[in-house]
Amino acid sequence: MAKKLEWINILKGLGIMMVVYAHMTSGFWRNFLFLFHMPLFFIIAGYLFRPNADLKAYLGRKSLHLLVPYGFFMALLYAPTLHQALGDDQSLSGALLDMTLGGRALISGLAAFWFVTCFWATQQLVNVLLTRLSVRTTGGIMVMMLGLAAVNQWFFRELWLIGNLNVVLMAAPCFYLGYLVAHYQLEIEKPRVLLPAILVGLFSMWMVQKYPGFKMDMKYADYGMPVLSLLAAFAITLVMMALSRQLARVPVVSKAVGLVGDASMVIMFLHMSIQVTLDHHGMVEALAPRWLLMMGLPVLLYLLIRQNAWSRLLCLGDPTVLSERRARRDARRQKGYALASS
Repeated sequence: MAKKLEWINILKGLGIMMVVYAHMTSGFWRNFLFLFHMPLFFIIAGYLFRPNADLKAYLGRKSLHLLVPYGFFMALLYAPTLHQALGDDQSLSGALLDMTLGGRALISGLAAFWFVTCFWATQQLVNVLLTRLSVRTTGGIMVMMLGLAAVNQWFFRELWLIGNLNVVLMAAPCFYLGYLVAHYQLEIEKPRVLLPAILVGLFSMWMVQKYPGFKMDMKYADYGMPVLSLLAAFAITLVMMALSRQLARVPVVSKAVGLVGDASMVIMFLHMSIQVTLDHHGMVEALAPRWLLMMGLPVLLYLLIRQNAWSRLLCLGDPTVLSERRARRDARRQKGYALASS
């Protein structure tokens, strides 16, 4: 049996590959990938989620892991815009406002950043619910959230909250579905689960071809057809889970795609900026080499980031450097106490 971490990393790798491709292309494949490529990441996170009753500790840990890299890459990639706006108070205030609002205000190279703030808020909300309420009661709240998401979609599409927090109305139910898969130990690779999921996936491809509105664009509160698009995204994610478990048994694939999964956060932050830069200079218009650049350059940067504790903290939200400094400080304090008492 493949280790959980291996196949999860493969699933994340496949997922981010599809995200990058969907942001490069148009037509049927873009619409089909948009049906499930973002729900997939919320479902993965829900599958891995374990409720933590220490809300303060959970908030601190997840804020470090998500919001520190978010702020670092935001400052790094937005620096040229801020530099150009210097001397023009209106442009500078507009740029700073966009950085503060996040969500839909972030476009071009920062267009994918909405995911991080929405993901962070989703984790916090579901953790509060599942540490205070039963799984069933939480499920009832998720149904109500889906109803509110439909209201947002159909009647107030232009309404959005800072950090795209309105999208939590759809993201949290996706997260909860992933949690249910783990909680009830759904046997994904069993034919009674996998075959219906495959059939739903094939039917979804037909629906996307026939009705392009069947797709999802979560950033803009476009959730496709109520309930049906969500169930389709869930079914396709189950198929991807089963596929990832099989690929984890192939060492070469497991290592290569797993590395992409490890680097998925860096890829998410950087791939749109690479695309914008290529477009601006009219470079590498062919789809395949462009995709390889948009995937490969962030992976190379990720490998460099891993070599230094401070870069891991800033770019990956890895708290190792902080814990090491705390340990050294505690050791010095203990040594001081020992010397004072001797």
